[in-house]
Amino acid sequence: MAELTIDDMKINIPDGYREIKPLPEDPEGSVPLVMQTDNALCFVLVHPTDMSGALPGDKKELIEGIRQFMSPDQGIVAAECGKDHVYSIVKTRKSPDGVQYILTFQKFIGDRIVNVRGCFEEQGITGMRDNLIFGMCSSQGLIGSEEDPMKGWASDPYDKDITAGFLMNLSEQEMFDDKFPGFPLTMCREFIRKIISS
Repeated sequence: MAELTIDDMKINIPDGYREIKPLPEDPEGSVPLVMQTDNALCFVLVHPTDMSGALPGDKKELIEGIRQFMSPDQGIVAAECGKDHVYSIVKTRKSPDGVQYILTFQKFIGDRIVNVRGCFEEQGITGMRDNLIFGMCSSQGLIGSEEDPMKGWASDPYDKDITAGFLMNLSEQEMFDDKFPGFPLTMCREFIRKIISS
């Protein structure tokens, strides 16, 4: 675990991230971070802000706000409101293939906020996590039917009535992260855990 200082505010981040030079258009005080594995390319921008830029602290309001701006190629993976933090993970289908996970995270420290915007995307052989867990679930009869082999594979984590969009699938559940170290969603959640522990 490493420690990062943002405008005198200290947060924990996972080991292995490299700090790079911010772009002129980045918010003042920004610290860009990058990390690459065989299966993931990660870019995270961390910067300070004040409470005027705070995300909704109510989970229902947070989720509704996210849905307003999602495209058909996106889906919610997580949205949580804690005592001193708020975050969401939204998945996006990449063209021509692969998945990108967008993290929006705010850590509240006094009357200030550490704002985190992360992009964790597949690289190398894409779809490996999906394919392995799909095969396991299919062989155990946990998903699929004669009419629909994909039945039960994907759903919105907060509203089962939603069937449109690029929905979260079973392979993206946190219980499978340990089987896929170095994969983008695993690394995204690891980043979240480290900041929360700050």
